[in-house]
Amino acid sequence: MKASPWAFLGLPQAPVPEAESAEYGACRATLDGKRLVLRVAKTTPTKTGQFVTAWKRPHPDAEIAPLDEADPVDFLVIAVSDGAQHGFFIFSRAVLIERGVMSRTSAGGKRALRVYPPWCAPAAAQALRTQRWQAGCFVAAGDQRRLEQLLGQ
Repeated sequence: MKASPWAFLGLPQAPVPEAESAEYGACRATLDGKRLVLRVAKTTPTKTGQFVTAWKRPHPDAEIAPLDEADPVDFLVIAVSDGAQHGFFIFSRAVLIERGVMSRTSAGGKRALRVYPPWCAPAAAQALRTQRWQAGCFVAAGDQRRLEQLLGQ
């Protein structure tokens, strides 16, 4: 999956890499008129799940900031893998706002998050709650019908 995690999405053009967050595969793309922010999550050595950044830098001298509801973003797509299993979290703009990932009127939001694919077994109560709501945004690589369902929101 490292070579091109985005092939499954069927993008008409190669994603455009972002200047920063290269270690998380930060790219932008458009699919059927929908604006996508793409990231690749990383497994961390001490916690269950995978970690990923989801921030922007409004201009080169600015501090990093969470994605905002005013930004041209329809979906945040996060590729996850454990080596044997692959999938994607496809978070719609509405979910990002509802779950406090995207800021509203430049207030709140998150610069990074932890995702819990179905093959993870978190023990902490908060992680289990997060995994439950994230499950509705997950698609296994190869499940074209589910992909279309999530991107059709």
